[in-house]
Amino acid sequence: MLPGLPRLSRRKALALGAMRGLATWGGVQAFAAQGAASVTLLGAEKLQRIEAGGPTGLLGITPSGDLWALNRSGGASRRIAGGLDAQTPLAAGEGRIAARTREGALWVLERGSTSASSAAALAPRAGLLSLPLAVIGVLQDGPDHRLVRMEPGARGWIEAARSDAAVLPDARPLQIDLDARGDGGHLAVFAGPDDTRYRHGVLGDGVEATRLLWLERHGLGVLREHVLRAPYVFEDIAPRPVSFNGRAGLLTVRSGPGGAQLALLAADPRRPKSIELVAAGEDLGSAGRWMAPSTDGRHLMAVHTPHIGGVLHAYRLEGNRLERRRIVDDVSTHRIGSRELDMAAWIGSRLVLPSQDGMRLRVLSASTDWQELEAIALPAPAVMTVRLPGSHGLAVLMAGGLVVTVNV
Repeated sequence: MLPGLPRLSRRKALALGAMRGLATWGGVQAFAAQGAASVTLLGAEKLQRIEAGGPTGLLGITPSGDLWALNRSGGASRRIAGGLDAQTPLAAGEGRIAARTREGALWVLERGSTSASSAAALAPRAGLLSLPLAVIGVLQDGPDHRLVRMEPGARGWIEAARSDAAVLPDARPLQIDLDARGDGGHLAVFAGPDDTRYRHGVLGDGVEATRLLWLERHGLGVLREHVLRAPYVFEDIAPRPVSFNGRAGLLTVRSGPGGAQLALLAADPRRPKSIELVAAGEDLGSAGRWMAPSTDGRHLMAVHTPHIGGVLHAYRLEGNRLERRRIVDDVSTHRIGSRELDMAAWIGSRLVLPSQDGMRLRVLSASTDWQELEAIALPAPAVMTVRLPGSHGLAVLMAGGLVVTVNV
């Protein structure tokens, strides 16, 4: 074994993918030679991001914009496309893969055929969302950004609707049924971009949200909203869906003079156009202190100060308060400047998250009150994790472009 790295349990099967010309390949071979893992060279260049979905259940995109379907068992991978924007998340769902091209057009693979939009104004680094009959994205509209609904037409994908409200430049929309209408839900998105109210920039830029909107998914009109008064902002780009007391809610981070605090929001039953702040946790005590939330939809967790110490806390709803309890330190689910806000993965009742240096995956169990079951050593620091569909495993993208699949 490499010095300082614990041996994996025998039941662990790690599939390590090393890309051509990667400088750390020799180190990975040395790691694997000790019996800790099996190593396979994948037929792809080093990767910049990974996403669940596609024909194999795992997609990877290279810095140059080549899209690959990765073979999770270590066999040959298949190149799907090129010319895509590696900074922008892929959207895999509803039988299609959607991506942004390097020029800013919407690119879609569906039923084996590709198509694109003629307009090229999608914002880089913003989220895409596949709906049954459309793809939702963020449109760069002069100095502003709007949510846009794209639908297939005779000559490719065309704009069908655009929001009046300005949204975050890197917003990641979410479909959620806040009103329990049973209609599949509508679109939650952070809006009201502001670059003066809270100067921190931990998520990649200095623009923060001051509004949380719930937009009708067809016409993109506002159904409900929550507006923060100064000096507060939502220091977040992607709200997280949760269920509590029989209601659908959104978990996020509100920041202000006392730093970050965990916040739970939901539709206000007394006001038909409002989203209410149901509960908030204690703030971290000073401006510039941030937390990274994580949830499986039921458990409310957050890593406090993930860049300086990283302490995981569990939260419990008590009236209009989110009461917190310290669980474990030496963890981190975010890197400064990254828009990947949660490197944790939820697999059944287990929470898997990287150590502070990213060199270990720490496995905690909700069924045993967050007892740590084991720590899994990695040959390079983790930078992104993806839960693998239909399995008890996750894929980990590591510094240098290596991919590891882990069963827990």
